[in-house]
Amino acid sequence: MFEIKKSDLAGRIGLIYTNHGKVETPAYVPVVHPVRQSIPAKKMRKMGFDLVITNAYITLNNYEQEAVKRGIHDIINYDGSVMTDSGGFQVLEYGKVDVEPKDIASFEHNIGADIAIPLDRPTGYGLSKKKARSYVDHTLKVSKETIEQTEKNGQIWVGPIQGGEHFDLVKRSTKTLLEYGFEMLALGSPVEFMESYEYNLLAKMIITAKMQMPDSIPLHLFGAGHPMTIPLAVALGCDTFDSASYVLYAKNNRYIMEDGTAKLDEITYFSCSCEIFFL
Repeated sequence: MFEIKKSDLAGRIGLIYTNHGKVETPAYVPVVHPVRQSIPAKKMRKMGFDLVITNAYITLNNYEQEAVKRGIHDIINYDGSVMTDSGGFQVLEYGKVDVEPKDIASFEHNIGADIAIPLDRPTGYGLSKKKARSYVDHTLKVSKETIEQTEKNGQIWVGPIQGGEHFDLVKRSTKTLLEYGFEMLALGSPVEFMESYEYNLLAKMIITAKMQMPDSIPLHLFGAGHPMTIPLAVALGCDTFDSASYVLYAKNNRYIMEDGTAKLDEITYFSCSCEIFFL
Protein backbone atom coordinates (compact mmCIF):
# COMPACT_ATOMS: atom_id res chain seq x y z
CA MET A 1 0.00 0.00 0.00
CA PHE A 2 2.84 2.45 0.84
CA GLU A 3 6.21 2.41 -0.89
CA ILE A 4 9.06 4.68 0.21
CA LYS A 5 11.35 5.89 -2.58
CA LYS A 6 13.62 8.41 -0.85
CA SER A 7 13.94 9.85 2.66
CA ASP A 8 15.62 12.83 4.33
CA LEU A 9 15.26 13.88 7.97
CA ALA A 10 11.95 12.21 8.89
CA GLY A 11 10.41 13.13 5.53
CA ARG A 12 9.85 10.63 2.74
CA ILE A 13 9.07 10.61 -0.96
CA GLY A 14 6.78 7.67 -1.49
CA LEU A 15 3.76 6.18 -3.21
CA ILE A 16 0.40 5.31 -1.69
CA TYR A 17 -1.50 2.79 -3.82
CA THR A 18 -5.31 3.07 -3.82
CA ASN A 19 -8.23 1.62 -5.78
CA HIS A 20 -8.01 4.63 -8.12
CA GLY A 21 -4.28 4.76 -8.71
CA LYS A 22 -1.15 5.88 -6.93
CA VAL A 23 -0.51 9.06 -4.97
CA GLU A 24 3.00 10.44 -4.71
CA THR A 25 3.91 11.76 -1.27
CA PRO A 26 4.41 14.22 0.30
CA ALA A 27 0.99 15.26 -0.99
CA TYR A 28 -1.06 18.39 -0.44
CA VAL A 29 -4.67 17.19 -0.47
CA PRO A 30 -7.20 19.89 -1.48
CA VAL A 31 -10.54 19.92 0.31
CA VAL A 32 -13.39 19.63 -2.20
CA HIS A 33 -16.93 20.46 -1.11
CA PRO A 34 -19.26 17.73 -2.41
CA VAL A 35 -22.01 20.23 -3.29
CA ARG A 36 -20.41 23.64 -3.87
CA GLN A 37 -17.10 23.45 -5.70
CA SER A 38 -15.35 26.81 -6.01
CA ILE A 39 -12.83 25.10 -8.28
CA PRO A 40 -14.17 21.92 -9.95
CA ALA A 41 -12.54 18.72 -8.74
CA LYS A 42 -12.02 17.76 -12.37
CA LYS A 43 -9.88 20.87 -12.73
CA MET A 44 -7.89 19.83 -9.65
CA ARG A 45 -7.11 16.58 -11.42
CA LYS A 46 -5.86 18.40 -14.52
CA MET A 47 -3.68 20.59 -12.29
CA GLY A 48 -1.89 17.46 -11.09
CA PHE A 49 -3.60 16.53 -7.82
CA ASP A 50 -3.98 12.75 -7.58
CA LEU A 51 -5.81 12.85 -4.23
CA VAL A 52 -8.56 15.12 -2.89
CA ILE A 53 -10.59 14.96 0.30
CA THR A 54 -14.33 15.53 0.58
CA ASN A 55 -16.86 15.31 3.39
CA ALA A 56 -18.91 12.12 3.69
CA TYR A 57 -21.26 13.66 6.27
CA ILE A 58 -22.21 16.55 3.97
CA THR A 59 -22.50 14.11 1.07
CA LEU A 60 -24.89 11.94 3.10
CA ASN A 61 -27.06 14.92 4.03
CA ASN A 62 -27.32 16.13 0.45
CA TYR A 63 -27.30 12.97 -1.68
CA GLU A 64 -28.06 9.97 0.57
CA GLN A 65 -28.76 6.89 -1.60
CA GLU A 66 -27.92 8.71 -4.81
CA ALA A 67 -24.31 8.83 -3.64
CA VAL A 68 -24.37 5.09 -2.94
CA LYS A 69 -25.74 4.44 -6.41
CA ARG A 70 -23.37 6.77 -8.26
CA GLY A 71 -20.29 6.61 -6.02
CA ILE A 72 -18.34 9.51 -4.58
CA HIS A 73 -16.11 9.85 -7.65
CA ASP A 74 -19.10 10.53 -9.87
CA ILE A 75 -20.70 12.84 -7.29
CA ILE A 76 -17.69 15.17 -7.23
CA ASN A 77 -16.67 14.43 -10.86
CA TYR A 78 -13.16 13.26 -10.08
CA ASP A 79 -11.40 10.15 -11.38
CA GLY A 80 -8.40 10.16 -9.04
CA SER A 81 -8.15 8.93 -5.45
CA VAL A 82 -10.70 10.32 -2.99
CA MET A 83 -10.37 10.54 0.78
CA THR A 84 -13.50 11.11 2.85
CA ASP A 85 -13.75 12.88 6.19
CA SER A 86 -16.55 11.35 8.22
CA GLY A 87 -17.70 14.57 9.90
CA GLY A 88 -15.04 14.92 12.59
CA PHE A 89 -14.51 18.57 11.65
CA GLN A 90 -18.21 19.24 12.21
CA VAL A 91 -17.94 17.51 15.61
CA LEU A 92 -15.06 19.83 16.48
CA GLU A 93 -17.01 22.89 15.32
CA TYR A 94 -20.50 22.09 16.64
CA GLY A 95 -19.98 19.44 19.32
CA LYS A 96 -21.86 16.61 17.57
CA VAL A 97 -23.45 15.42 14.34
CA ASP A 98 -26.76 13.64 13.80
CA VAL A 99 -25.37 10.35 12.50
CA GLU A 100 -24.02 7.25 14.20
CA PRO A 101 -20.37 6.27 13.62
CA LYS A 102 -21.32 2.84 12.24
CA ASP A 103 -23.74 4.42 9.76
CA ILE A 104 -21.26 6.95 8.40
CA ALA A 105 -18.60 4.23 8.16
CA SER A 106 -21.00 2.07 6.14
CA PHE A 107 -21.78 5.05 3.93
CA GLU A 108 -18.09 5.78 3.28
CA HIS A 109 -17.63 2.14 2.35
CA ASN A 110 -20.66 2.05 0.06
CA ILE A 111 -19.81 5.25 -1.86
CA GLY A 112 -16.40 3.82 -2.74
CA ALA A 113 -14.03 6.16 -0.90
CA ASP A 114 -10.42 5.16 -1.56
CA ILE A 115 -9.24 6.41 1.83
CA ALA A 116 -11.80 6.67 4.64
CA ILE A 117 -11.81 8.03 8.19
CA PRO A 118 -13.98 6.82 11.11
CA LEU A 119 -16.18 9.36 12.89
CA ASP A 120 -13.76 10.50 15.57
CA ARG A 121 -14.16 13.06 18.36
CA PRO A 122 -11.35 15.62 17.96
CA THR A 123 -9.71 16.82 21.17
CA GLY A 124 -8.79 20.22 19.79
CA TYR A 125 -6.57 22.41 21.94
CA GLY A 126 -7.01 23.40 25.58
CA LEU A 127 -9.10 20.51 26.89
CA SER A 128 -8.51 19.22 30.41
CA LYS A 129 -6.65 15.94 30.66
CA LYS A 130 -9.79 14.17 31.89
CA LYS A 131 -11.97 15.38 29.01
CA ALA A 132 -9.23 14.76 26.44
CA ARG A 133 -8.91 11.19 27.72
CA SER A 134 -12.64 10.62 27.28
CA TYR A 135 -12.43 11.91 23.70
CA VAL A 136 -9.50 9.60 22.96
CA ASP A 137 -11.34 6.63 24.49
CA HIS A 138 -14.42 7.38 22.38
CA THR A 139 -12.37 7.72 19.18
CA LEU A 140 -10.52 4.46 19.84
CA LYS A 141 -13.80 2.63 20.51
CA VAL A 142 -15.38 3.93 17.29
CA SER A 143 -12.22 3.21 15.30
CA LYS A 144 -12.05 -0.38 16.54
CA GLU A 145 -15.71 -1.00 15.71
CA THR A 146 -15.26 0.55 12.26
CA ILE A 147 -12.27 -1.52 11.21
CA GLU A 148 -13.78 -4.73 12.60
CA GLN A 149 -17.21 -4.29 11.03
CA THR A 150 -16.31 -2.88 7.61
CA GLU A 151 -15.89 -5.30 4.74
CA LYS A 152 -12.46 -5.21 3.12
CA ASN A 153 -12.59 -4.06 -0.51
CA GLY A 154 -9.26 -2.34 -1.05
CA GLN A 155 -10.20 0.79 0.89
CA ILE A 156 -7.59 2.28 3.18
CA TRP A 157 -9.04 3.07 6.61
CA VAL A 158 -7.26 5.83 8.50
CA GLY A 159 -6.89 5.68 12.26
CA PRO A 160 -7.44 9.16 13.77
CA ILE A 161 -4.88 10.02 16.47
CA GLN A 162 -6.25 12.27 19.20
CA GLY A 163 -4.92 13.64 22.46
CA GLY A 164 -3.94 17.22 21.67
CA GLU A 165 -1.21 18.64 23.90
CA HIS A 166 -1.46 15.64 26.23
CA PHE A 167 1.38 13.69 24.67
CA ASP A 168 0.88 10.51 26.69
CA LEU A 169 -2.63 10.32 25.20
CA VAL A 170 -1.22 10.91 21.69
CA LYS A 171 1.23 8.07 22.32
CA ARG A 172 -1.48 5.69 23.57
CA SER A 173 -3.82 6.64 20.74
CA THR A 174 -1.15 5.94 18.12
CA LYS A 175 -0.05 2.61 19.56
CA THR A 176 -3.61 1.37 20.01
CA LEU A 177 -4.67 2.28 16.46
CA LEU A 178 -1.67 0.35 15.11
CA GLU A 179 -2.67 -2.65 17.24
CA TYR A 180 -6.14 -2.47 15.67
CA GLY A 181 -4.54 -2.90 12.24
CA PHE A 182 -4.95 0.52 10.59
CA GLU A 183 -2.80 0.87 7.46
CA MET A 184 -2.63 4.66 7.70
CA LEU A 185 -2.90 7.12 10.59
CA ALA A 186 -3.92 10.77 10.80
CA LEU A 187 -3.05 13.31 13.46
CA GLY A 188 -6.14 15.21 14.56
CA SER A 189 -6.80 18.74 15.81
CA PRO A 190 -3.78 20.67 14.47
CA VAL A 191 -5.87 23.61 13.22
CA GLU A 192 -6.47 25.02 16.70
CA PHE A 193 -2.76 24.67 17.50
CA MET A 194 -1.80 26.62 14.38
CA GLU A 195 -4.43 29.29 15.01
CA SER A 196 -2.88 29.75 18.47
CA TYR A 197 0.64 29.79 16.95
CA GLU A 198 1.59 26.77 19.06
CA TYR A 199 3.96 25.35 16.45
CA ASN A 200 6.21 23.90 19.13
CA LEU A 201 3.34 21.83 20.52
CA LEU A 202 2.28 20.81 17.02
CA ALA A 203 5.82 19.57 16.29
CA LYS A 204 5.86 17.62 19.55
CA MET A 205 2.51 16.02 18.67
CA ILE A 206 3.85 14.88 15.30
CA ILE A 207 7.11 13.59 16.80
CA THR A 208 5.27 11.74 19.57
CA ALA A 209 3.08 9.96 17.02
CA LYS A 210 5.93 9.22 14.60
CA MET A 211 8.05 7.63 17.34
CA GLN A 212 5.38 4.94 17.77
CA MET A 213 4.96 4.24 14.05
CA PRO A 214 6.83 1.90 11.70
CA ASP A 215 8.09 3.41 8.46
CA SER A 216 5.56 1.37 6.49
CA ILE A 217 2.61 3.39 7.86
CA PRO A 218 1.91 6.78 6.20
CA LEU A 219 0.84 9.71 8.40
CA HIS A 220 -1.78 12.28 7.42
CA LEU A 221 -2.03 15.69 9.06
CA PHE A 222 -5.51 17.22 9.20
CA GLY A 223 -5.95 20.86 8.17
CA ALA A 224 -2.32 21.84 7.65
CA GLY A 225 -2.62 24.35 4.84
CA HIS A 226 -0.53 27.36 5.82
CA PRO A 227 2.64 27.51 3.71
CA MET A 228 4.78 27.86 6.85
CA THR A 229 3.52 24.57 8.30
CA ILE A 230 3.88 22.38 5.21
CA PRO A 231 7.73 22.20 5.15
CA LEU A 232 7.73 21.58 8.91
CA ALA A 233 5.15 18.81 8.56
CA VAL A 234 7.10 17.17 5.72
CA ALA A 235 10.42 17.32 7.58
CA LEU A 236 8.81 15.73 10.65
CA GLY A 237 7.43 12.83 8.62
CA CYS A 238 3.90 13.74 7.57
CA ASP A 239 3.13 12.20 4.19
CA THR A 240 -0.19 13.84 3.31
CA PHE A 241 -1.98 16.93 4.62
CA ASP A 242 -5.39 18.27 3.67
CA SER A 243 -6.50 21.88 3.57
CA ALA A 244 -9.19 24.22 2.29
CA SER A 245 -6.81 27.15 2.65
CA TYR A 246 -6.56 27.70 -1.11
CA VAL A 247 -10.25 28.66 -1.14
CA LEU A 248 -10.31 30.43 2.23
CA TYR A 249 -7.35 32.66 1.34
CA ALA A 250 -8.78 33.40 -2.10
CA LYS A 251 -12.11 34.47 -0.63
CA ASN A 252 -10.18 36.84 1.62
CA ASN A 253 -8.26 38.22 -1.40
CA ARG A 254 -5.03 36.63 -0.24
CA TYR A 255 -2.36 35.05 -2.41
CA ILE A 256 -0.38 32.03 -1.15
CA MET A 257 3.40 32.20 -1.47
CA GLU A 258 6.06 29.75 -0.33
CA ASP A 259 6.68 31.60 2.94
CA GLY A 260 3.31 33.14 3.74
CA THR A 261 0.37 35.00 2.22
CA ALA A 262 -0.12 38.52 0.90
CA LYS A 263 -3.18 40.65 0.18
CA LEU A 264 -3.88 41.15 -3.50
CA ASP A 265 -3.98 44.96 -3.22
CA GLU A 266 -0.46 44.89 -1.79
CA ILE A 267 1.05 42.88 -4.67
CA THR A 268 2.64 44.70 -7.59
CA TYR A 269 4.24 41.67 -9.24
CA PHE A 270 3.02 38.05 -9.45
CA SER A 271 5.71 35.39 -9.36
CA CYS A 272 3.69 32.92 -11.45
CA SER A 273 1.38 32.96 -14.43
CA CYS A 274 -1.22 30.74 -12.77
CA GLU A 275 -4.76 30.51 -14.09
CA ILE A 276 -7.09 32.86 -12.23
CA PHE A 277 -10.49 31.81 -10.85
CA PHE A 278 -13.06 34.32 -9.65
CA LEU A 279 -14.87 32.99 -6.56
